[in-house]
Amino acid sequence: MKKKIIQLIFVLLASLLVFVIVDNDAGLYQKTVGKIVSVQTTNQQKIEDNYQNTDLQITQALEIQLLNQSKTKVVLTNEVAQSQVTGQVYRVGQQVILQKIGNHYEIMTLKRDALLAAMVVLFIGILLLLTQLRFSVFLMLSLLLNLLYFVVVVLVNVNFTPPVLLLFGFLSLVFAASSLLFVIGPNRQMLYALLTTVLTTLLTFALVFLVLSWTGNAGVHFEYLEYVTQNPAQFFFVGTMISVLGAIMDGTGDIVAGLFGLSRQNQLNQIQLTFRDYVRSGFSIGQEIIGTLTNVLFMIFMAEAFPMLLLLLRNGNSWDYIASVGLNLGLLQTLISAIGIVLAVPVTSFVTSFGIVFHEKKEGL
Repeated sequence: MKKKIIQLIFVLLASLLVFVIVDNDAGLYQKTVGKIVSVQTTNQQKIEDNYQNTDLQITQALEIQLLNQSKTKVVLTNEVAQSQVTGQVYRVGQQVILQKIGNHYEIMTLKRDALLAAMVVLFIGILLLLTQLRFSVFLMLSLLLNLLYFVVVVLVNVNFTPPVLLLFGFLSLVFAASSLLFVIGPNRQMLYALLTTVLTTLLTFALVFLVLSWTGNAGVHFEYLEYVTQNPAQFFFVGTMISVLGAIMDGTGDIVAGLFGLSRQNQLNQIQLTFRDYVRSGFSIGQEIIGTLTNVLFMIFMAEAFPMLLLLLRNGNSWDYIASVGLNLGLLQTLISAIGIVLAVPVTSFVTSFGIVFHEKKEGL
């Protein structure tokens, strides 16, 4: 226990060291970086909209020390609401990235690389502290490779405009195969986890497309998808496909691992279970994880929807309008993921149980 505490302290110190180093890397930036050395509030004005929502309009005079250019100081004016919905209230000590327009500077954004770098080091350090080195390395490789796959596919989509569903469907398959290969390893358990994940995903989307086709997409407003310049329905299903795949893979991985662990334990104890016994065990494992996974998905959806939900309510919109605009697509995506999680239990239980019994008979157990 004492060794773990020392290692944790080392990880915290390493994160702090990285934060200090990256916080002083302004010289590596081509863009102008400055540090706010003085902030004065020159004006405050209460504002109110038609729905009696109040806010405070703040005018700040910012004195900024340039860090990587002429080392001079500039004074800028920042007008922002106290709620910071459309801007940022700045504080002394913050670093900002500036853009020079003519003879004047404008703040583009905060410089956040120090905090991000420290958080990455903290994550890797805690991961190494709590897991085996081999598992941690493989997990990080899986994350980096998945990021690389995603960037490559996005570049292909931008430059060549291939069929979107086909392209990102292939990406989802690569995501699943790569993640399971690095986390589980190249073995029979990985193959069954991948097979059941793909089968469940295909079955889920077959049901979804069938229902939407029968109903003519009634009540589903793909046009409310933000920042999409191509077919919004296709990009909605692309995002849903990746999120559903992750949820399903979590469920199938647990069930497959449980059934293979049960098989190994039975071999040690010279016990031979039937196909029905394995299926029942798979359903039992599935019942334990369905509620947790579904609740996690719902909480993620609510966390994403809460700011927009609150904004729409504060601006006098009805619940009918909010349900059709603010919650429509997010709720549909959550429901599709929940359907996938539920379907993963029987699909994984039957397919994996059949495979285990088949191999046990083949090996004469």
